[in-house]
Amino acid sequence: MPLRMEVYTPELELIGLLEIYQSVIYSAKAFSAGTFSINSLMTEESRALLTPENIIHIDEETAGIIEYVKQEAGDDGPYITVKGFLLSGILERRILWGRYDLYGTPEEIMRYLVEDCAVRPTRGNAQARRIPGLVLAEYTADGGEKIRIQRTGGSLLETLEELGETYQIAFGIRLNPETQRMEFWTRQGIDRTVSQYSNEPVFYSTELDDVLESEYTYDSGRYKNITLVAGEGEGHDRVMITVQEEQKRYPCTVGYGRIGSARIGRRYY
Repeated sequence: MPLRMEVYTPELELIGLLEIYQSVIYSAKAFSAGTFSINSLMTEESRALLTPENIIHIDEETAGIIEYVKQEAGDDGPYITVKGFLLSGILERRILWGRYDLYGTPEEIMRYLVEDCAVRPTRGNAQARRIPGLVLAEYTADGGEKIRIQRTGGSLLETLEELGETYQIAFGIRLNPETQRMEFWTRQGIDRTVSQYSNEPVFYSTELDDVLESEYTYDSGRYKNITLVAGEGEGHDRVMITVQEEQKRYPCTVGYGRIGSARIGRRYY
């Protein structure tokens, strides 16, 4: 069934429909922001719609923000390619302003951080930090286990990804065209592996036709299992230490290191 993708301005005003396209690819993730890519023939209409920061509603549960635009001319005519993050990627644009000492269920903490950093900010320039149209979706507390965390700085999305991965809380933002709102939601994950008996397990197999393709890659080209580290001193007085991992099945390959001062880099916001 062909997609009729609605395109909105950053203020969530509908400006048109994208109906002519060559490919639509998107990847949704449970504990992070997914991505999308759309390739379309270049017309006056597509050029007007596919501009940076516009929001494209791909299907009922999926929408993304255009962050990359490429226009090219080929043998099959001029075409335009746009890429970007799905809506939850917008949370990367907000930081945790100062230190947060938080107590509650993981879902409550995630919702509080989004509200305090992007919906109704209480720190920094509140008006500038508010993301227009962003609201919290309805939520029913499940009385889960409460945790206590402390966070200082870093991006809002980075913190949500860490909490989601650690406590198995899926999250995202869906576009609601009827209310012209972007709704942040959270959802507790359910264990459906074959090793448990509380929930109906889910099986994936090429025989069941629910795995379209698979790939396995092995590369030992850069494998090393021993390092000779040289320290202070000269000649026979120089201290050397061997760092080695026992590997019986592979031949020994050697790498060289050097003891000295080092700085470990970390990204700050």
